[in-house]
Amino acid sequence: MLITIKNVKGNEMHAWKNKVVVITGAGSGIGQAVALHVAELGCHIALVDINEKGVLETQEKLLSFPGNYSSHVIDVTNKDQMRELPEAVIKQHGCVDVLFNNAGITINKTFNTHTLEDWEQVVGINLWGVIYGCKFFMPYLAKQTEAFIINTSSLAGFLGMPNQTSYCVTKAAVKALSEALYAECKGNNIHVISVHPGAINTKIFDFAIEHSDDQEASKKMFDKVKRFAMQPNVAAEKIIGATVKKRQRIVIGIDAHIVDIMKRLMPVVVHRLFAWGANR
Repeated sequence: MLITIKNVKGNEMHAWKNKVVVITGAGSGIGQAVALHVAELGCHIALVDINEKGVLETQEKLLSFPGNYSSHVIDVTNKDQMRELPEAVIKQHGCVDVLFNNAGITINKTFNTHTLEDWEQVVGINLWGVIYGCKFFMPYLAKQTEAFIINTSSLAGFLGMPNQTSYCVTKAAVKALSEALYAECKGNNIHVISVHPGAINTKIFDFAIEHSDDQEASKKMFDKVKRFAMQPNVAAEKIIGATVKKRQRIVIGIDAHIVDIMKRLMPVVVHRLFAWGANR
């Protein structure tokens, strides 16, 4: 039985049947949840993650669905591996219809305590991984009658937040990249979409705590965030529903909507609030 997505017509959902979807960061979180949802829609999926255990776990969860699934242990920061990935996917699946650039991390440090290695890691995964995905898959997507590029940005792409400098910079860049590609591809067969989730309860919190200035304080903060954070399966459902409708931008979660609206209406106030919170 196909999943039920509010306000999405069944015939639109059926249009995704037998589509080939490539998902980076598929070993956990939003990537894994999206994989499960599109599998239920009848898609074939190439699962991409640097974590072999995670990507194989996702593939195992898909065994109850009838599609064709492949796992690719890939470091999205590695240009050569990403350059070779499309051919590996084509060999397994024959084509590519949808690219979901989802792999991402964050750390919880001030700008002064961010090392250059921290910057290289976050920029490599969050930005270069998306650039490589778009660059190397676009020629294959262009061969399809209709194709999609879905890039995960964040509410952090709307404004700068304290202790999240590298994350905010990269997510703002993904937003800008997606908007530019949307304009360039408008009128042809590739739909480019940027996704802006608020707090989603995934392992990204654990990584941020591990890579923070004060792990105890970070854990207390993220434990509070987790209380209202959306579950990945809910986020995945919203992403799929909005993608079917071909929306250019997808904002997910009350927190993301509030930040988006406040930044538009009261940009100075928003920045002052964050500055006040950071200096309490």
